[in-house]
Amino acid sequence: MQPTQIKINRTPANDNGSAKPARHVLNLNNAPVKRPGGGGIKKVAWLLLAIALLEGAAIAWLYLQKPVSPYQKLVPSNAVASTYFDQQTLLNLIKTQRSVDPVWPLLDWGESALKGFMAQAKINQPEQLLAAFDDQMALAILPQVTGTKPTWLILASVKAPDNAFSQVRDQIEQNLKQNFNLISALYRQINISQIQPLSQGKSSLFYAQASGYFILTNNESLIKETIDRIIK
Repeated sequence: MQPTQIKINRTPANDNGSAKPARHVLNLNNAPVKRPGGGGIKKVAWLLLAIALLEGAAIAWLYLQKPVSPYQKLVPSNAVASTYFDQQTLLNLIKTQRSVDPVWPLLDWGESALKGFMAQAKINQPEQLLAAFDDQMALAILPQVTGTKPTWLILASVKAPDNAFSQVRDQIEQNLKQNFNLISALYRQINISQIQPLSQGKSSLFYAQASGYFILTNNESLIKETIDRIIK
């Protein structure tokens, strides 16, 4: 039997090129083989971040689109309490006070009750007065100084035409003059009316109309500050 010849190709000695790497060689080294896939994790992270940003932007947009009370910027920053309410709520309260006749803190002039004030002002149908305003109103209570009565502020938007509102106001003022002192003063070209009880030692009320807003309070400084915020 003739021996089998095996042919071995050697790189020529004068060949300066490096040998080509062998293919399909099993890696027996301890170093782990790098696998692709790191880029995929980064893409997922960026996608999650983008979704979170979009959700945050959507929430912010919905918040900004939320209806805001027209009185929000007019309420004093130091108010200890403030609320926005529908005038029907106030009307129901007035009706209750007229029937029960307790002392209502907002119009508390000593022993006088709201029923007495309404009778003296001859406001027999408060619905007609409230019809001149938009449904939503605002009430703010300010910090109380020891030994004094609470300071409060009511804001309303006038919806009646100027001439119609003037007629209602003039009629009520004529009635008020029969049992109260009605004093007028100008502040920044806005007329402030003071309702002063005839009895000494009882608090006054102040009201004014400025740029479509009606202001009612028991504090003269507060009504001026509110006018400043309206026509600044």
